[in-house]
Amino acid sequence: MSRVVTLRTPAYSFRIPLRFLRGSYTRLALTVIALASGVALVCAIDLVNRAVLRGFVEVIDTMAGRAALQVRAGEGGLFPESVAATVSAVPGVELAVPLVSASAFTAEDSGELLTIHGVDITNDRAVRVYDARDQGGLVLDDPLVFLSQPDSIVLTRAFAERRGLAVDDQLSLVTPTGQRRFTIRALLEPQGVARVYGGNLAVMDLYAAEKAFTRPEYINRVDVVVERGDEVARVADAIAAVLPAGLRVEAPFQRKADLHKVMHSLQLFLQGVGSLGVVAGFLIAFNRLATLFELRAWQLGVMRAVGVREGAVRRELMKESLLLGAVGVAIGIPLGIGLARPLLPVIAATMAVAYKQVAPDAEVMVSASSLALAAALGLGAALLAAALPARRMAALGMAATIRGRGVEQPGVSRKSVWVLRGLVVAGIVACVSLQSVTRSATWGLVATGLIAAATALASRPLVQLVSGPLLPGLRWVGGPSARFAAAALVHNPRRMALTAGTLGVGLGTVLFLWMLARSFEQSVIDGLGGAMRADLAVTSSNIEAGFMEAPIDDTLAAEVRAIPGVKAVAGERVTDWHHGGGPIAIDAFDPGYFTDPAFGQLPLLGRHAPDVWDAMARGEAVIVSSNFALHLGVDVGDTITLETPSGPLPLRVAGTTMVFISPRGTIEMGRTLYERFWHDRQINHLFVQAAPGADVTALRATIAQRLGRAYRLRILSSRELIDFFAGQVRRAFAGLHILAGMVLVVVLVGMADTLAAGVAERTRELGIIRALGVRRRYLRRMVLLEGMLLGALGLGLALAAGLALGTLWVAATFPYLLGWTLERHIPYWQAALVAMITAVVCLAAALVPAHRAARLDPAMALRYE
Repeated sequence: MSRVVTLRTPAYSFRIPLRFLRGSYTRLALTVIALASGVALVCAIDLVNRAVLRGFVEVIDTMAGRAALQVRAGEGGLFPESVAATVSAVPGVELAVPLVSASAFTAEDSGELLTIHGVDITNDRAVRVYDARDQGGLVLDDPLVFLSQPDSIVLTRAFAERRGLAVDDQLSLVTPTGQRRFTIRALLEPQGVARVYGGNLAVMDLYAAEKAFTRPEYINRVDVVVERGDEVARVADAIAAVLPAGLRVEAPFQRKADLHKVMHSLQLFLQGVGSLGVVAGFLIAFNRLATLFELRAWQLGVMRAVGVREGAVRRELMKESLLLGAVGVAIGIPLGIGLARPLLPVIAATMAVAYKQVAPDAEVMVSASSLALAAALGLGAALLAAALPARRMAALGMAATIRGRGVEQPGVSRKSVWVLRGLVVAGIVACVSLQSVTRSATWGLVATGLIAAATALASRPLVQLVSGPLLPGLRWVGGPSARFAAAALVHNPRRMALTAGTLGVGLGTVLFLWMLARSFEQSVIDGLGGAMRADLAVTSSNIEAGFMEAPIDDTLAAEVRAIPGVKAVAGERVTDWHHGGGPIAIDAFDPGYFTDPAFGQLPLLGRHAPDVWDAMARGEAVIVSSNFALHLGVDVGDTITLETPSGPLPLRVAGTTMVFISPRGTIEMGRTLYERFWHDRQINHLFVQAAPGADVTALRATIAQRLGRAYRLRILSSRELIDFFAGQVRRAFAGLHILAGMVLVVVLVGMADTLAAGVAERTRELGIIRALGVRRRYLRRMVLLEGMLLGALGLGLALAAGLALGTLWVAATFPYLLGWTLERHIPYWQAALVAMITAVVCLAAALVPAHRAARLDPAMALRYE
């Protein structure tokens, strides 16, 4: 009577997996590195996303101080100071503080940005709202001097110490009205509002701030302190009832919620890119574990033969993958924390450029939720990668398992795999259709994941398709080495297909990101190329927020117009506003821009009103951007009503254009109309036409000599200004290029792992070849050619996947997720670069395995088990 031996090990015991792994540490090192790289990407991106959002939120909280509500006109729009008195009379309002919030820049070459906080400095209750104090509680030596001298300013102690400044010293700042010298009257301790932006804050008296940054008796914010015990919501409703049209009251927490909503899409996109690293790690782990389990077929067969149950074998194999995942997580999390620190300023700059914000002084703080997310994905990828190979090996019959020692085992039936491929393709079609109907980017994100899965699933048919015609051609081109290299495709189709699929997903991701970046950059260049044709563009040399130059008072236009050699000038003002429940941008040009084509013309898309340019110049119509029309459902001929600081403003839509100022949409209008309703006399750009026969270079030098120092001007040709904006696009995509580089690292590791596994598996075979007299260089060439074959297959998949993903995102997902509408531009030279990178990656990954194969000792190889 035979005895049945059962495996008696506790479910939590790792004794058997550790014994199995004891001789496989070097074989699995690259798999662990791939998993660790994916974990590091997810961990770093999540930490950075949290740090950047926390930095922006902290600025909102600190600048609001004790204020529970804020009254604004859009983002920085001007309204009469008398509104503060109206608000203060509302029952439940303890204090209504009128404010001017603006930006200034140091006059020396650094151009360091200072946030200006204009408040009634003599109103101690107003000052205490923001917890702004010096060592004596912001006691001025002589308040009358502060009020009587409009050059008075209060700096933070941190800023003053960095620059070696003290009380009564002077500091030159560039304001919209030009360069001015200010006298330091006090220094604030690093608390309350003085902590924002690393201490780059200056406090001025309200009336002096109005004179320098807005206009007399006009402010851009009222902070409201609600009486203790009163309901904030009730007071907000009461304030809204008495506010003029165009003004809104909101709580700082609502601004934080709006900010989170705006940034969530970009953060989701970045997290998705990082997750592709985990997908690549999963494919690599799946490939390696399937190979490793097949190498143990004989041992597993013996275990089954002596009575070990199928479930016990599968459980022990899954424990092995769990150990690999745990090691990958243990390496990947510290790596991710280290990667987050250099990545933080890059991603912060990306978000600042994308949403026209001042990048905050953010700091990476290790978050338990970020670590848990990265660990869960890493362990989940490892377990999922082992599930199918473990199930397959544990379910094989004992005789088949022992006979299959070291041989690639049959996988899932071909019919089942083709059904799966069909379901994935159907899912892609369904998701793309649903995205078109619902205009929800969620379906595009699902389709993106399905395209990545389809790329991996397409690798096996591709290997089978090319292996037939490939063998005769390679024999003719590469001789015996090429023949052996191609034979590896035939004898190990699953492993080779998985490697090609990993390359396709990884390199396809890189190509897809480059296609997005190229489409965005070229769309910006094409849109601005026709809109900016003036001889010169005059702007501030300082960037206020994101990519937008600091505003300048429009008196500059008259001063430039008076310079000999100037034929005409046209100013442009760009500002953020609120419409239809969300943020938009307003882009206003002087009427001369619309009537004189020499300045350039906005490119019109589709149909437009026949009198579009004259109507724009008269202020009777507007042009909207294509993304405004998409997101707000507006068409040519419709009427939109803007809530302005001067009341409702109905406007006829006369055309559609492509501009990239706001992700939600932009309204183009005449600046005369804008100034009348928004009370704003500042400009961001001044376009200059040279008189006939005038030397543009000499004119440029004259403007710089007369006005450049006073206003800190930057004087560019239109081509140079377009190049500047294109450079800002490249700056915004810099973070994605870093992530793409990390994905390339994972791909390189996967390629090296596959080739190393192939050499290890064929040690006896290679030993026989060496014993028959084949020279070392032919073995080395064989492995290198094998790497190049895999690279070629992976590149073919990558080109198809990258083009499919790029087309999907440019056409629909990118506008629905991030807002901007783009024209598709295929990055041909970047695709060629991907091909070269693929060749280099494959050769680099094959070098070590090729060297090992060439150095095999025949006698040792023949004894290899």
